[in-house]
Amino acid sequence: MIFAWICLNPILVLAVPNEKEKFVPIQPPPPPSQANNDTKNNNHLLCTPFGACEPCPNDAMNEPFCQPFGNRRLMHCVNSTSSSASDSTKGGGASSRPGTSHFIREIPAWESCGRIPAKERADFYEFIACNVLFAAVALGVLLFRERRLRMGRARMLAARIGIGVGGVMGRR
Repeated sequence: MIFAWICLNPILVLAVPNEKEKFVPIQPPPPPSQANNDTKNNNHLLCTPFGACEPCPNDAMNEPFCQPFGNRRLMHCVNSTSSSASDSTKGGGASSRPGTSHFIREIPAWESCGRIPAKERADFYEFIACNVLFAAVALGVLLFRERRLRMGRARMLAARIGIGVGGVMGRR
């Protein structure tokens, strides 16, 4: 009972507001509108996934697109406000053919991905294989130890009842 009280006491203290403090909810900022946008040009990028999720390299692990699972996916982003982007996406124009993307500047970007099932499956089987290996080594050590203990007990019993190397001691 005391253990439960000690464990739950910090949670209860944090959950109960202090009567002296006044909590003022903070409203999120309103979304930026087109009229009061102070940027020089309104770039709205339309991004599409390009390829499958892949593990992040070690030097990019701290980047936001590698969080939380360490995987990323290549994205091709196009400025959706430009007239050439809207024309090519509507009619399947010249930029949809390979090798003719010089009309539209595609911006490569990275997107955060979830887990990769093939990699997770491989990691799971590696975990199982390591556990089986550890269990086999532990079982081998156990059987070896039991065998040594059994032989030691047999020697002690033989010495106690007087059985030596040459048979019963004192009798030939």
